[in-house]
Parts: sequence; structure tokens; C-alpha cells
Amino acid sequence: MKKKNNFIIEDEFEFLKIGTLHNKKRVLGIISNMIQNPGKSILSQSSSRSEAKAAYQFFNNENLDMDEIHRVHHFRTLERIAETDSPILVIQDTTYVNYHSKSKKADLGKMSAYAKGVKIHSSIATTQEGLNLGVLNQLSLSSDSTDDASLSEYQLRSREIEDKESYRWIESFNESMFLMPTDIDLTVISDREGDIYEYMSAVVARKRYFLTRIAQNRMTIDNEKILSSIVKEKYQGEVNVHIPRNSNKNQKAREATLELRYKQYEVKCPVRLASNKNIPNSISVWVVHAREANPPAGVEGLEWFLMTNRPISNLEEAVQQLKNYSQRWKIERFHFVLKTGGCNIEQIQARTMKVTLSLIMIYSIISVFIMNMTYAARLNPDKPCTDFFEEEEWKFLYWAVYKRTDFPEKPISIKEAVKLVAWIGSGKRSPSDGEPGLKLIWKGLEKFYFLLGFKDYMKLTVQV
Repeated sequence: MKKKNNFIIEDEFEFLKIGTLHNKKRVLGIISNMIQNPGKSILSQSSSRSEAKAAYQFFNNENLDMDEIHRVHHFRTLERIAETDSPILVIQDTTYVNYHSKSKKADLGKMSAYAKGVKIHSSIATTQEGLNLGVLNQLSLSSDSTDDASLSEYQLRSREIEDKESYRWIESFNESMFLMPTDIDLTVISDREGDIYEYMSAVVARKRYFLTRIAQNRMTIDNEKILSSIVKEKYQGEVNVHIPRNSNKNQKAREATLELRYKQYEVKCPVRLASNKNIPNSISVWVVHAREANPPAGVEGLEWFLMTNRPISNLEEAVQQLKNYSQRWKIERFHFVLKTGGCNIEQIQARTMKVTLSLIMIYSIISVFIMNMTYAARLNPDKPCTDFFEEEEWKFLYWAVYKRTDFPEKPISIKEAVKLVAWIGSGKRSPSDGEPGLKLIWKGLEKFYFLLGFKDYMKLTVQV
């Protein structure tokens, strides 16, 4: 029997093996507190100082393997992947977590020469439509291993990929593919930082597809530069896209028409890798060029150069690559929820990086939970809300907004549940409101769980 595509704590961590049954109950209780009070300290999440102290002692227990939390979530994510009929997108990116003001935190590394903290590199899985399925991998990095100043730029570039920080793209990809079914149609997506020949070779070796935004004007076996070549091609079609509002540039949302070009190339292995027998001499790629020919006055036109090893034989397949890459912003939203849109991981007060990284992993799972709920309401609005709320919870949510106990016979839809959560978060009930955003959902969930904790004091009897 297939399991539901949900993130309810008991289901997500049903097979968690972390010491004794008491330890499992303890960690589930901690995670429950974190979901109900995201962004707050463990002390604020706990009912007493002794409970908070016990939580910190639990995380500091050297005999407990906290990586088990991620392993169980990884397996659950694989289950959700196997259950969907959609092609899967695995999106990678790095975010910088600043702990420069947390001087008492032990083992604190460097993000740069000026700031202390940690770099978190994550791989999240989504459907092609944009529904988040989970965190497949998460690495932590610091810049303590600074480059040798005596080495030339060429020598630095010529180092083995394993000796470079950019190896994270290969390491994260390999770990993300652990136990991944071979019959899954899967594309791994990266921004310009992922335009690395060794990384693309690793993806090809595993018979997967990569899609990256081009950073380097690579040479082909015919000794032509791919970017210089593709812009000379006659465009093969047009595609209309919606451009969201850009508040930073004070630009309104608009529709844009992009000219589309695509062409196959055989890109050569860089000279510095020529002696590496594990690297192919060339990789067959398709380059997609999308350019806004007539942007509005005073507005910089859109232009994307994308590269993939997935064959493109027609305009529709080229457009699909644009759509796939447009989902890359989901990891930006993931980082938003993780850092400032709810979970506030830069405010973690733990004294050691071991505890801090364990909390970041848990908050990453919670971030996916919040995102999944938000986007599920848009992608599958008529589905029942029971993927995210137990019966007692959705009925309490219904009562909290409508102040009625004549509950519907069937569970309310996820779209209505998310709307009610947003209303609790904003305190408004305007029918003209657009789709609620991630921050509003986080605020609503926080208030909802706070009220739920006082349900018995409200003398509300919910028949379940």
C-alpha cells in the first residue's frame, strides 16, 4: 500500500532509529516543538528550562547519530519520488549562514575573510510542476582552508576537483543519487556555479541529465565557442513568459516574448584535464538561448544561456528546459524560509556547530513542509488537507476561523486549509487576496499551533 505524500511527524520519522524508544520520542517531541514554533530558540519552544536543557543535552550526546534524521528523511523523499508520475528535478545551491555575532559558538568556521559562519549546500527534489518532495542531501562547508597565496591562478585552477570547494557540486549530486531508482526521469539543475566540466561528467557517468546556466564560453571539438555560435543562429520560435514583480528594481510584473534558439554541440574537455583518464574527451550538449528582443524602455531584457545533455529535437522540448530551469528559484525560496522567512537559522543559540548543523537539518525539513503545503494548494487545490493536517487539526483550524462546530462531513481541501492558515497569519479575510506566500503561511502556522495548544482551555469539544 502506498504511503501518503505527507510530512506529518509520525509518518515522516516512523522508522527513525536513534538509540532507545525514549530517545525517539524525545527527538519527535523536539521536532514537533520546532514545527509549532519555527524561528524561536529551543528555550522559547520548550515548556520549561529543564525541558530546554534536556533538549540541548540530547543533541550534544556523542553516542547519538543525528545523521539518522537526514537518512530517514532521504528515504521518505525517495518514496515520494517513486510515487509521483512527474519527471523529477534535483536543484542544488549554496547559501551562507552568518554566525559572526555568535562569538561563543565553538568550532565556528569562516564564510569569507571577513565573516564567520558556515556554507550550507543543499539538494532538494521537486516535481516538474514545482511541488517540493524533500531534501536529498545537505553539506556544510567553511572557508578555513584558504588558498595558498604562493600558487598562481593557473595552478589553483589546475588542482584536482577534490581539492577545490567546487567539489561540493559533485559530492552533493553523488550523495543525492544514493538508492535513487534508475528508471526515474531526473534532471539535476544548477546555476552558473555548476558550469564545471568534472561535475557535468559525473552526471553523464551516472546516466542522468544536467541543466545548468552557462558561465563559460566553452570550446567545441570543431574549435568554435558555444556562446559565440548560438547567438548567430536564426531563432527557431518564440515563447511568452510571465515576469514577476521586481521590488528591488521597482519594476512591475509583465509579460515578455522571448526568441528561442537551440543547437547541439560537442564541447571539448578543458586542457587542464586532458591527462585525467576518468574524464571524457568531450560531452554532447544542447545549448538553449532565450532572449527578449524588445524589452520595455528602460528595462534590461531577459537573456538566458542554458546547457543540458538531454537531447532537444524540437521547440517544445527547448521550451521545457526553460520551464525546468525556472523551477530553480524554489531553492531560493527554500533558503528564504530557512534563513529569514520563518526558521531563522542564523539566530540558533547552540554553542557547538555539531548541534547547530543538526538543528539546520531539522529546520530544512520543516522548510520543505511549509513550502510543500504552500505550493500544494496552488498545484493540487482540490486534494484533501489530510496530507498535512490530522482530523483534529483541520477541524480546529475550521473552528478557529469560522467559529463553527458544524464541520464538513469530508476534510476540507488543501486550498481552503492554506487560505484559513493565511487568514490566521494576517488577521484579514479579504476574498480578493491573492495566493498566500511562504512567510504568511509560516506566521499562520505559528499562530495556529499556539492556539491548538490551548484548545482544551477554550472549552472547545471537537468530535474526532
